[in-house]
Parts: sequence; C-alpha cells; structure tokens
Amino acid sequence: GDRDNFWGCLADGFTEPLYNMPYNFSYYNKLFENYGFKNYFKQYTYQRMITAGGLSDSIRERAERIHRNPDYEFKMISWKNIDQFAEDFMVIYNEAWGSIPGVKKITQVHAMALLNQMKPILDPRLVYYGYYKGKPIAFFIMMQDLNQIIRKFNGKLGWFNKLRLMFELKVLKKTDRIIGRIFGVVPEHQGKGVDGGLVIAFQRVAAQKGFPYKELQMNWIGDFNQPMMKVAESIGGEIYKTHITYRYLFDRTKPFKRATKGI
Repeated sequence: GDRDNFWGCLADGFTEPLYNMPYNFSYYNKLFENYGFKNYFKQYTYQRMITAGGLSDSIRERAERIHRNPDYEFKMISWKNIDQFAEDFMVIYNEAWGSIPGVKKITQVHAMALLNQMKPILDPRLVYYGYYKGKPIAFFIMMQDLNQIIRKFNGKLGWFNKLRLMFELKVLKKTDRIIGRIFGVVPEHQGKGVDGGLVIAFQRVAAQKGFPYKELQMNWIGDFNQPMMKVAESIGGEIYKTHITYRYLFDRTKPFKRATKGI
C-alpha cells in the first residue's frame, strides 16, 4: 500500500484518527515487540492551530523577503487551469521526491488523474504552488479531514452516504480540521524560505472572513527525514501523534539497522 495511507502502528497520541490514518489499541506495540519486531522508523504527525503566527522568526524573515521578490510567485490552485497545475505537480514531485529510494516518478497523466480524483471534494483554498521566474518549484497540498464526517457512516459509503458526505462537506461545512497531504520544494530552492512563503500565502487566505478551518495536522513525517521535521517545526508544528513501522528479520543472525532515509 501507499505509505501515506493506513501505514504504521500507533504508539502515542491515541486521539481521534485522521482520514486514511491507522488506529490501534496501545497494547499492539508490545505484541509486536515481544514477538521480536523492532522499531524500523517512527512516523510523526505534527499539529498546529491555524492562526496568523506560528512561523519562526528566521523562516518568516526569509518568507517575507521572497514575497517581496518579483521572481517568486505563489498561487492557489484553479480548477480552470487543471492541466497546467497537473504538469506543474509532476515537475515538482519528480524533482523533490523522485530521487528518494522507493519513490517512483510520476507522469503527467498520473498527476492529472490524482487532481481529478481530488477535485470533487477538495477546497481549492487548501492547495498552493510556488514558482520562480515562472518555473514550478514547490507545492503545499492539504485536504479536509473527511473522517470528521464519515465516522458516522459506520463503514458504509453507498450512494446515500456519498450524498450526505458532499452535503455536509460543501453546504454545511462540517469539517474544521485539515490534513497536510504533501509538501515539496525542489532541491535547488530548499533552505531559501520557499516553505514559509507557501505557508504565508495560505495564512493570507485563512485570515479572510468565513474561513472554516481551525486546525492543521501534517502526517507521515519519518524520523529519518530531519529536513522535513525542521520545516514542520519552523512553521509552528508540534508532534501530536507517533506511529511506528516495525521490521522483523527472518535471518536472526543479521544485524538490525534502523532506516536512515526513505524506503
């Protein structure tokens, strides 16, 4: 399965689970460990409330400098130009993630399919792209926590509950929590404040009257990914949940090594 969906054993933060995140009782960890499984890596979920503050001084300073630089531009997604945004997604994803072991590069067709799949439910105010001299260099994609609605459906998502989902999501606006699904900056522009620039672009929209979301959770940040952990912390996130990926070596003579990078 995909590593951002139902992956890992919950070890800390036994609160309401997010959409597509696993939940288990606390004794599961001891069951695995007593059998011989070992901690291969931890996956952190960071939480921050959606307020005007939260950025570290250094990140905010670089981000505001970038926003004043006409070579940089930050855009909210527009479904009218979905073809272009799909192509930009492909470019950013492949440059930012394609070199990580275990992560496959995607095509424009795949990127288009992903955006079309999200389009019916996704609030465009939750998707931001960054550009440098017109070239796509970063994105920050969030989505509503659908679990706040579908938890009442008792695991059934027939046509009637699909209608209920859309009505409560689009009309009643029953979700006030959002999930950071994917955050990426191409290597050439990492460490320059682009991450903060994306967050400031989002915060400007979030500050407008009628914005319904109050909480952001950024999930599936591996403990081997120190740069991304620093990004989450620099934009005001704090560790809220911890999942563990366990590994068991059938050849018990081999030394066990924890993950040091993506798998």
